[in-house]
Amino acid sequence: MTSASRDEPGSEEIARMSALIDAGNDAFLRGEYPAAHDLFDRAVEAAAPFARTLDVRTQALINRASAADRLGDHPAAITSFREALGLCDLLAEAVAGDVTVTAVVTVLRASALVNLSHPLLHSGDFDGAHTALEQARALLASPADETTLLGPDTADLLIGCLVSLTALTIQREQWARANELATESLDVVLRHQPELAGRPLMNLSAIGLATGRPELAEDFAHQAVTAFQAADTPAGVAEARQSLAQIYLRSGRLDEAEPLLTAGQAFFDRAGMSHQSGIGLDLLGLLAALRGDPAGAGELYVQGVARFEECGAVVAAAEVRVRLAAVLHAEGRYEESEAQLAQAVAAFAASRSGLRCAQADFFHATLLEDRLSTGSAPDPGLLGRAVGLAVPAALAIDAVRFTLANGAQRERWNREIAAPAMRLAFRLAVRAGAAGLVGELIESQCAGTPLMDTSAGDGAAGGPTLEPPQFLGPLTFPDPGPGTDAQGDSMDTFQLGAALADVAASVGLRVSPPPRLALNPAGAVALDPYIAQAEARYGGRVRDTRVVPTW
Repeated sequence: MTSASRDEPGSEEIARMSALIDAGNDAFLRGEYPAAHDLFDRAVEAAAPFARTLDVRTQALINRASAADRLGDHPAAITSFREALGLCDLLAEAVAGDVTVTAVVTVLRASALVNLSHPLLHSGDFDGAHTALEQARALLASPADETTLLGPDTADLLIGCLVSLTALTIQREQWARANELATESLDVVLRHQPELAGRPLMNLSAIGLATGRPELAEDFAHQAVTAFQAADTPAGVAEARQSLAQIYLRSGRLDEAEPLLTAGQAFFDRAGMSHQSGIGLDLLGLLAALRGDPAGAGELYVQGVARFEECGAVVAAAEVRVRLAAVLHAEGRYEESEAQLAQAVAAFAASRSGLRCAQADFFHATLLEDRLSTGSAPDPGLLGRAVGLAVPAALAIDAVRFTLANGAQRERWNREIAAPAMRLAFRLAVRAGAAGLVGELIESQCAGTPLMDTSAGDGAAGGPTLEPPQFLGPLTFPDPGPGTDAQGDSMDTFQLGAALADVAASVGLRVSPPPRLALNPAGAVALDPYIAQAEARYGGRVRDTRVVPTW
């Protein structure tokens, strides 16, 4: 940062800076992100010569970084946010002892931290995003009561912080924690800023879709569209409709999905929203694949990977690479397919996305099984590779169900996600003639699900799971109260969604990961090398530390 050349800006200069920021805010809210970025950039430059306009420059930097993030320039956004945090340090030193001004600086710092988490999350730096959000939450909440805000104007920041924490746990596929945070964020929204309900509703929709509750996901997505429309937020409406289209694709309603995707893509491209455009290309590729057009799907996936990598969104690019690998496999381009999968797994591992690694390995094993079944003379090492991928992946995917909130969710995860992975492991073990492995898989699957022993606390089981069991009691939504009638029909919709979520998310009996099974008095443990491989490769616990005999 260069030193200021003048200390005292004139009133006209200050008015010009404020006008630039106000105009940029208006453009941002309209979804005109290139124009907003330019206006904020001009405000940054206008404030730079003056030592006494550090606060104006800081706010302009935060806003410019937010616009850059919406435009998909995540590296530039991170740089601007970090520069703003550095200015917050200078401001804090300058106003030390002035409680009122210090509170303003605290809000500026919290704003920079909350917004910094977005490009960090998109760039795959999940740990950095988590650190930024926890720092912001500590600034915004009283130690005694996390909903006691610094002031009425900071409610939207706390909401943004909770929404971003939810998005982070969704990216890490920690579904119990994500549902808990999504519920908390909607609670704060309904009590403080009902017009900001769109984001927590979108998170609840994403959680519902990912955990096998498409009807609930669709309900929340429709509510999110309504909320963004009521708040006159065009970009939010487009994003919520894109999420709704994804739900339609997942349920096979292709004709309903297509117009939402094409209209959304036109909006995102026009607005310069590269990250959302990448999501749209991915979904359009999936639409083409579901309609039997693998060539068209492959072209769209390649464009999607490029769009995400231009943004620095490495995890999102990796997810598209997995789907691109399927297209390449279908065309017989096996080496290219495996190269895409290898790049995807490397990106997932770098971001510590263990469950995504397991899912990619399961899919890789599925493709290897397909090659073994083609009737040609495959590489004799394919079967061993397939078994080595499928068994640890199945164990890790299966372990997730022990962290879900209730029996219905666990059953659905098992039926729709874990059981297919375990069936693949069985098939490949049988095909390999590995009778011992087959027997151990059977023993492991027949052992049952133990209830969680909470007498020693959650940490007694011996380390973190792929998704820590963090449900502490039934999730409830607040009664919006008598004043909500003024909000109109949209608030009735929010209450409907809250009621549905409350039913779907009730806790039930908590369970723990299954114990390790001793096969004989000598102490040999069923699936021991595969358990060790899964926990090392995916970074979580798939079995409890307890060892119980099977004889």
